[in-house]
Amino acid sequence: MIIVGAGLGGLALAHGLRSNGIDVALYERDAHPDARPQGYRIQLDEPGLAGLEHCLPPTLFQLCLATTGTPPARVSVRDRHLRVLADKAALSGSGAGNAAGPRAFNRPTLRQVMLSGLRDHVHYGARLSAYQYEADGTVTARFADGRTASADLLVGADGVNSAVRRLLLPDAPVHDAGLRLVYGKIPFKRNSRSDIPDWVFENIFTVVTGGPGHPHLGLGPVEFSDRPDRAGLAHTPPVALSPVGDYVACMVGAPADHPSMPSFEQLRGLTHAGLRDVALRVLGADWHEDVHRLLGLWDTDSLFPLRISTAAPVPAWDSGPVTLIGDAIHAMSPVLAMGANTAIRDASELTRALSTAARTGEPLKDAVRTYESRMTDYAFSIVADSQRTGRQRVGQR
Repeated sequence: MIIVGAGLGGLALAHGLRSNGIDVALYERDAHPDARPQGYRIQLDEPGLAGLEHCLPPTLFQLCLATTGTPPARVSVRDRHLRVLADKAALSGSGAGNAAGPRAFNRPTLRQVMLSGLRDHVHYGARLSAYQYEADGTVTARFADGRTASADLLVGADGVNSAVRRLLLPDAPVHDAGLRLVYGKIPFKRNSRSDIPDWVFENIFTVVTGGPGHPHLGLGPVEFSDRPDRAGLAHTPPVALSPVGDYVACMVGAPADHPSMPSFEQLRGLTHAGLRDVALRVLGADWHEDVHRLLGLWDTDSLFPLRISTAAPVPAWDSGPVTLIGDAIHAMSPVLAMGANTAIRDASELTRALSTAARTGEPLKDAVRTYESRMTDYAFSIVADSQRTGRQRVGQR
């Protein structure tokens, strides 16, 4: 199998297929794993944890859990004066091993764990330019640098700007959700946890909102039970993981048409300090003093901009030797923290469909059709829920 994209969904799928005896090669357009910022904290709830456990070797799944934080499983929404508007339990785990969940992961650490055991199967600097169907039912992928690869199935796991989706479903729309984020983190230094207000640690994630169509602040603590590099060394065999300390993920968002929000192209051209200045202007002086204290603790060098996208439902298409998982087919806003969860669930569902076909002799096309029918049913329902919640909380389009 060919997987285009070595993000979380693609890596989970590769592990799942390999564990079922299916050969896999991953092709990633980035030059190396750390070629661009891909975020910090992600939250995995029941769908993602169950999918991760299904796809990964048991020891790697346990290492994933050992490199997570377990904040209180509640999500809180507050107004800009910190009055609680909503407070509810986050999705809980149900059967994902001892991951009672939800869990707060450091995204780069999770990728490092998932890359272990796959490094010889990932080909970097491979930008897909085309693919073609062969007479024998296989598919050949062509990359911009002249490389080619053929397989029974090509899976697009290449994110919001998926090249595979553009080729397979050229009319499948991905819309600008009308939100811009400045994303960074507040690292813990000596005694600095006491500098952070207690309410930040009362939930797995907190949204402080100015209301629909106004700016918002998102906060998610990541406190490791053991530092990832130490947990990696304790693994058998040892897995080299970069050292990272506890932190709070902190993001400031606003509608794209907010008067203090530059265009995304301008945001991308700003220095780290310039991004911080934008965030401070966006929130303004009438937000609670705790908010401004938190922004004063931001690691300025960690900041980068994000543009939020959302996919529209896609009518059923003819199944064949090319399919899609994750943001490549169902990009969604992050307000429900379900993007990574759903991508990993996709990987699990596709693994299950393909391994069943390999065991029973079911035609590959039928297995792909089974996966696509299930995936579009659950995934676009979550996209719609995310869009509806984003409109209510933060003015998403």
